[in-house]
Amino acid sequence: MLLIKRANELMEENKLREAEFMFKAILKENNNNGSALFGLGRICIRLEDFDSAIYYLRRACEHLPKMLDPLFALAHCFNQVGSPVDAKTVLEYTLSIAKHNAQAHYELSQFYLDYGFIDNAKKTLEQGLKCPYGPVSVFMLNELVQIAPVSELEQHLQLLEQLLDTYDNERLKVVAYYALGKCHHRLKNHDQAFDFFQLANDIQLQFCDFKTSAMLPFFHKLKQHFNEDFFKKPTDKVASTFTPTFIVGLPRTGSTLLEQMLVQHSNIGSIGENTILSDAIVPFLEKRSETSYPYCFDNLSTSTKDYCRTLYVEEIKKRRVGDEVVINKLPANFQNLGMIYSLFPEARIIHLTRNFKATAWSVFSNHFAADEPYFCSISEFETYAQAEQNLMAHFNNHIPRNIFTLSYEALLEHPNKMITKTLNFLNQKFEPQCLEYYKDRRSITTLSKAQVRKPISKAPLTSWQPYEKHIIALLNHADETQTNQVSP
Repeated sequence: MLLIKRANELMEENKLREAEFMFKAILKENNNNGSALFGLGRICIRLEDFDSAIYYLRRACEHLPKMLDPLFALAHCFNQVGSPVDAKTVLEYTLSIAKHNAQAHYELSQFYLDYGFIDNAKKTLEQGLKCPYGPVSVFMLNELVQIAPVSELEQHLQLLEQLLDTYDNERLKVVAYYALGKCHHRLKNHDQAFDFFQLANDIQLQFCDFKTSAMLPFFHKLKQHFNEDFFKKPTDKVASTFTPTFIVGLPRTGSTLLEQMLVQHSNIGSIGENTILSDAIVPFLEKRSETSYPYCFDNLSTSTKDYCRTLYVEEIKKRRVGDEVVINKLPANFQNLGMIYSLFPEARIIHLTRNFKATAWSVFSNHFAADEPYFCSISEFETYAQAEQNLMAHFNNHIPRNIFTLSYEALLEHPNKMITKTLNFLNQKFEPQCLEYYKDRRSITTLSKAQVRKPISKAPLTSWQPYEKHIIALLNHADETQTNQVSP
């Protein structure tokens, strides 16, 4: 047991090789040690070696029959390798042996939500709330209040308020406040909704350890480095079997909707919100050049660029995507457009835009797990939005041929026209199924996963308007505070 404890501590410290060595040493003594098998499975998940993870986790489940976490991890791996049927089987089996476990209900409901089985998700969440209450009950309610009929919201409000009094955990309160805000919004109690969203944002902002303004020097460096001279340099001739395509912009500007419409096309696939550029390619170049990004892109040889391209292609292969057009829909990739152009001069970049107040409110009223200030403060978001707008104007000035700007409002107002224009930009012909995206059952894990299971609605064009006075007040207050801070 001491060895297992130490191996798990090494994993927590991200010393994966040392932890792996220790787990395997334990297995040499006892090949059926479930805890060691579970540990190796979790290491493989960290390394994104999901096939190996499945091998270890299957064995772990056999030898840890009373533990649910290995089953949850196994289902996750099946999803990652494109086997949702197996994931569903595992999660339904888990629920069958743990009928009174709220976490088992929550995990299965998440699967149903991700794959668009909204009615199944609702029933599973309701059953989960009949289990003994725990912290996960708050998360279940946060999902349920977004998909339940308005007539059922009052009872969910009462339970949320009861759970708020039960748990004294600030992070749990954040989730509860967002859920209460969603309830009141759907009940058209707009002032009460705002108050709860404000509480959620204020608490979450306390967890952020930086201000958005601290990012501005980095954005300035990007413009300085990826300048006119950089873009005048001859580019490599890249022989590629696919068109790298990036959907960029601010969060909550419709990237999930656009992606789901595009991937219905017979020649278009997606690797989702993939961080390969910042998580693998940038660290490789920084280590190689001993300089930080973006300076690590100075004077790269063709062979070095080829290696970076190979890393990206291998990531696509790992995700089992083999289409003519391959989308990466990570919105924050607007920061990486210089790098993208350097590696893939023919890349297609779709820049999504949206009315600022509508975007700001959508961010403010949704729970983002990351502790980043622009996700939980309208004034912080304004700073981030202005930086994004300035940087995109910079890139639009230098590589206009690569960038197509698409308004979220235009997409909702004229979906046929705008999706046709987008496909033309990608050198693809219109296919009618692109407008029937909501019938698809592929996995969606973003905050918009329930919304994009329905036909296009124009509600987002106006749903933020009852809060316009609150948005203006928050922005004015931030301006007054800043003025007072700089005044002598």
